[in-house]
Amino acid sequence: MNAFALRLVGLIVVLAGISLITFTLNHFAPGDKALIIAQARYPDTMSLPAELLQEIRAEFHLDAPFLVQYGHWMSGILRGDFGTSYTSGVPVWDIFVGNLGETIALTLSSLALGLLGAFVLASLAVFNPGTLIDRFAVFVASIGAAMPNYWLALLLILGVSVHLGWLPAYGEGTLAHLILPSLTLALWVMASQTRLLRSFMLDAYNQPFIETLRLRGISEREIFFAHVVPHARIPALTMIGLDLAALLEGAIIVELTFSRSGLGSLLAGSVLSRDLPVMMFLVMFFATTYVVINTAIDAIQAFSDPRARQRGAA
Repeated sequence: MNAFALRLVGLIVVLAGISLITFTLNHFAPGDKALIIAQARYPDTMSLPAELLQEIRAEFHLDAPFLVQYGHWMSGILRGDFGTSYTSGVPVWDIFVGNLGETIALTLSSLALGLLGAFVLASLAVFNPGTLIDRFAVFVASIGAAMPNYWLALLLILGVSVHLGWLPAYGEGTLAHLILPSLTLALWVMASQTRLLRSFMLDAYNQPFIETLRLRGISEREIFFAHVVPHARIPALTMIGLDLAALLEGAIIVELTFSRSGLGSLLAGSVLSRDLPVMMFLVMFFATTYVVINTAIDAIQAFSDPRARQRGAA
């Protein structure tokens, strides 16, 4: 069996395990699920008859054994039927699609800003090793790694929105509303990528072939972009995958702090309202996204690294 087939089998096994754990945690959560559904459907009813609760249990197979309930849930997912929200009665997929755009915009803008800032800081540090510029780059990376997202978000709201009045503190709909949340998440990406890029770029400059290229008259600009940057490309690519997956998790706190709609706010709301179909789908989505991104990055890394291809062939 080749490496791709092994990765695919491993991906399926991991996703199956995630689905089982997710369903198990929700199945054994305290509370009567039939009562939760009935209260969401009939919010104005003070007393819910036992016959109604029994009908709901039969409708959602709540009286069936654990494995039967899990089978019904998984068969629906495999058919593309993700259930209906307990609180709104809207299909889970429609709710998901309606909130996906805001999270994608926040995640991609944060990743782009973070990578751009990391490349600039790492390049300045590499061209000026041991100087104040190098120390400043390391300092910024350390601060970004140590500062929690919610704390940075509050500082930006207090400084930029409240005291300076430059940007809105909450909401969405315009580019101005996206800047502060993106900066909040981008600092974490910049911190992780700056340290990694700086380390591997300095390692590349310490290789003997760099001096050989200089003796041949190759310009420093060409050496940097043609030889030093590719040396740091593969490890940076791996970290980008981890950062992208982590940004989806960080979006939960940032969306709540800045009062933005999105998957993070939707997940928090579904937990508070005990909207189990929405909550289970979002947990599966975040977990699946994390696993798929990391599997894809591993495959791209193996394809991009000749040494990895040789090991796979062996």
